[in-house]
Amino acid sequence: MVTIPAFVWRGGVVRRALTLGGSVGLCLGVLAWLDSGFWLTGVIVFVVVGAFYGTWMARRMTKYWPQWVDLAADERVSVVSAARTGGQLAEARLAPALVTYVRGLHAAAEDARPLRWVVIVVLIVAIGTAVWDVVLGTWGNAIVSAVYLFALMIEILWWPKRQKTLLDNADRAARPRP
Repeated sequence: MVTIPAFVWRGGVVRRALTLGGSVGLCLGVLAWLDSGFWLTGVIVFVVVGAFYGTWMARRMTKYWPQWVDLAADERVSVVSAARTGGQLAEARLAPALVTYVRGLHAAAEDARPLRWVVIVVLIVAIGTAVWDVVLGTWGNAIVSAVYLFALMIEILWWPKRQKTLLDNADRAARPRP
């Protein structure tokens, strides 16, 4: 939920699932196609990953912020934007929704914290795979391995600072103002 931009909250559960699942499925489907050389593999990854990730993430978002259902689409986007930027809400009546969103954001970040070790393990495997792909694989294999390594490096080096900034912004937005 922490990684989800405000505009995704504009839609209902199905639209969020399609938006998130479609974007992640498309990215991974293209990488699968490049890696395997078969477009059918990319299509399968797009459909399977898109369906599972979209469904999982939409349900997770609803779990952490069940009050979203009480708000109109523009109100949800306003609340989430204010939380992510640390700004003020245009309408004071949305303050309770902002507080519950911020609680959900912190809960989602806290629940993900114990799984950080998995990223390190995946990075180690990805480095070994990248070396293998560069030495024995095709150009497509090497490109895909480089993309995975780059994404993992972002996850390890950039994301923790960005997440802290987002959570600090959310706390600032939720603080009562004089």
